[in-house]
Amino acid sequence: MSYITLKDILISARQESHRMRHYYLGVEHIFVALLEVKGGIASGILESYGLQPNYVIDAIRRKVGKGGRHRLWAGIPNTPRTDLILDIAHEIALEEGRTTIHERDLLIAILEEAENIPTRVLHVLGLDFQSLKSEVKTRKASTQEVHTFVSIEINPDADLSLTKEQSYILRRMFHGYARIRIEQQLQGGYTPAALFVVTPIQTDNRSNSTVVVKVGPTDIILDEAHRYERYVKSTLPALTARLEDTPTAPEASDLAGLKYAFITGSDEKPHNLTSIISTWQPEKLGTWLRQNIFEVFGKTWWKQTTPYRFEVWREYDWLLPPILTLDIVTEKQATAQIHKLTPPIKRSQLKDFELGEMVGIENFVVQKTDKDKKTIQLAVGHGTDAAHAYKIEVRNIDFQKDAHYRGEILELVVGRVWQTRAEQLMNAVRALEPNFEITSDSITYNDQKIPNPIFAYQSLMDMTIEGSLCTIHGDLHLGNILIGPSDNGLLIDFAQTRDGHTLFDWVTLEISLFTDYILPRLQSDTWDTIWQVAQYLHQINSGKDLLQENPILNETFMVIQENRRIVKECLFKDDNWSEYYVALALACLRAMTWKTMTLGGRRLMYLASGLAILTFQHRQLESEDNDKTVSDTTDYMSNY
Repeated sequence: MSYITLKDILISARQESHRMRHYYLGVEHIFVALLEVKGGIASGILESYGLQPNYVIDAIRRKVGKGGRHRLWAGIPNTPRTDLILDIAHEIALEEGRTTIHERDLLIAILEEAENIPTRVLHVLGLDFQSLKSEVKTRKASTQEVHTFVSIEINPDADLSLTKEQSYILRRMFHGYARIRIEQQLQGGYTPAALFVVTPIQTDNRSNSTVVVKVGPTDIILDEAHRYERYVKSTLPALTARLEDTPTAPEASDLAGLKYAFITGSDEKPHNLTSIISTWQPEKLGTWLRQNIFEVFGKTWWKQTTPYRFEVWREYDWLLPPILTLDIVTEKQATAQIHKLTPPIKRSQLKDFELGEMVGIENFVVQKTDKDKKTIQLAVGHGTDAAHAYKIEVRNIDFQKDAHYRGEILELVVGRVWQTRAEQLMNAVRALEPNFEITSDSITYNDQKIPNPIFAYQSLMDMTIEGSLCTIHGDLHLGNILIGPSDNGLLIDFAQTRDGHTLFDWVTLEISLFTDYILPRLQSDTWDTIWQVAQYLHQINSGKDLLQENPILNETFMVIQENRRIVKECLFKDDNWSEYYVALALACLRAMTWKTMTLGGRRLMYLASGLAILTFQHRQLESEDNDKTVSDTTDYMSNY
C-alpha cells in the first residue's frame, strides 16, 4: 500500500491550525495530521506503545494552547522549525531516490530534529526514542495491521457475555496466544468499565498466570495507566496487583484495556469482595478490611498525611451533577443579556437559573470531550486531574469547526440553559418513588424528620474544613478490593487515584458496605425497610448503642462500626467528626444519582445524606455552645 503524500498531510495540518486558531503551520500541526491518518504509521506505532492517537493529540493541544479569536495576519505561514522539518524530510526522500515527501519521511524528520513540541510531549509520555525511531524507519505502510486470531472461551460457571468491542480489545491484548479463558467477570462498581479474570493459554496448551483485565473508555484507561505510574507504582506493598505492560488502545475502537498481574507466589485466582462477602460474617469482614487493607496500604497512603485546610467545594463539588447544562449558541444568537460565570466562583453567583436563560462561561477548563454526543464538560480546576469543581456541560458542539481538548482553558462559551443541577437532583429523588413530600426543606416520614439533602447540601459548600491530605485510591468500593492467596488484600482500578482528602476513601467504602453488603441481606428495598436502616445509621452517627429491633441489622452494622473506628484514626483532630459527615453527606448525595445502583441503595443514600447533614448541624451547634439547647434541629428523628 502507498504512503500518504505531503500534499494531503499539509491540508489536514492547516485544518488543525485553523481549529486551534493559530493561523501558522507548526510542527505540532503536522504531527497531529500524521496521527489523524487512519491506519497510518504514526498512529500504528504509538498504538503499539499503548497510546491512542486522540490521547496524544489532546496532550499536544494542551502543550500548545489555543490562539486568540482575532487573526493578526493573512495566510498560514510556516514556522522556521517547520521549514527545517520539511528540509530534513526532503533529504530523506532524496536519499531513497524520490522527489516526493510522504508520511514516513515527515515522521522520521520530526523525531530526528527532536526539539519540537511533539517530541517533547512524547518524551513526557515516557516513550523510548531510540526504539521509536528504529521502528519508524523499518515500519511499512499499511492500512490495517494483521493479528493472529485469538479464540475466547468463557468458563461455563461464569454468567457473562461480551460485546463485540470488548472481544476485539481482548483479542488485541492477548495477541500471540492461542486462546484465552475468561474465568469470571468481577462485579461491583458504577463505572462503564468492565473487569474480567482472564487466563491466557499458549499454542502448546500451557496456561500462563491469571490476570485481571479492565476494558473501558480509552481516556479513562490511559489516564489510569498514568495515575498508576505517578501515584501507585512506588507505594504499593510487594504482594499486590501490578499493572502489566502498556495499555492496549487500538485506533479503530473507543475502548482500551489494561492488565493487572498479581505477585502472590500462587496460582490461586483472585476474587473481589463483592462476589464472596455474602458468605462472610460482619466481624470477619470488618477485621479483614482493617488488617489487610487499612494496615497494609495505610503505611504509604492513609497514614502518610499532611495538614490540609480546604473549602468543601474544592474537594466535593465535582461529585454532583453539572450545575448547568447548556445548549451552545453562536455569536449571532447571543443576546445582550448574558449572565457570566468567571472563576473564582462565589456561590452567590450561582443563582437560580431559568430554562432558556443565556449564560456565558469564561476561563473554565475543558474536563471531558465526547465527540459522539457532541458535548464538552467544563469545570474550575487545573489540567486533567480528577477533582474539578462547578461542572458545566455544553451540548451541540461542532468539533469539525473548533478543536476542544481536555485541559483547554476556554475564553468564552455562551449557551442557553437546558437543565440545572437542582433539576437533576430533584429528578433523581422523584425516581426513588417517594411516598412523602420532597419539595420542602425537610423530609417527614411517620413523624420522623431529617433535612432534605438536595436543598441542605448547599450550606456545606463554602465551609472550610480542617483535614488532612494523602494519596487516596479514589474509588475504594468492594468491587475494587480483591482477595488473593492466604486472604491477602489486593487493590485494582486506579483511574481516580490522586492526592486528596484522606477520609474520602472511607466514605466511599462505607457507601459500598451499605449497598453491596447490608442491603442485600435484608432482601427488601421498601421505604419501611430503608427507614429502619436509617434509624440504625442515626444511632451510630449520634454515638449511641444500636437498636435491637432487627437481628440482621444488629449483626451487619458491626462492619460499619469497624469502618468508623478506622475513620477515627484518620481524623485530623481527635473526635472532630465534622470533616467526615460533610464528606459523607456529599458522597451519598452523589450515589443517590447513580442509575446503576439498586433502588433500595439509592433510597438509602438519599436518607444517609440527610442524616449526615443533620449530625453535622448538631455537632456544629454543640461546638459553638455546649450549654445551649439545640432548638432548630432537635425535632429531627425525634422518636428514636
